[in-house]
Amino acid sequence: MTDKRDRKRPPLAEGAEFLGHGLAWALSTLLFLLLGRFVDGWLGTTPIFTIIGAFIGAGAGFYSMYYNIVVKPRERDSRDEDEE
Repeated sequence: MTDKRDRKRPPLAEGAEFLGHGLAWALSTLLFLLLGRFVDGWLGTTPIFTIIGAFIGAGAGFYSMYYNIVVKPRERDSRDEDEE
């Protein structure tokens, strides 16, 4: 019987997966930064909401990346071990 963990994916597929995680992080940061800028313009405030939005977006993007790279594979490995 072939072990699922022994099968390797092509390097291009591995790279594309991590590129996708990086892009999701960058786009979430950009989205919340622009949202904060919009709120600053609407309220006429200093760039406080722009800075807060950038930090919220970066935090959310980092959490998503961490979950997909670290937590999900651990859960998958523990589930595979339970099936054996």
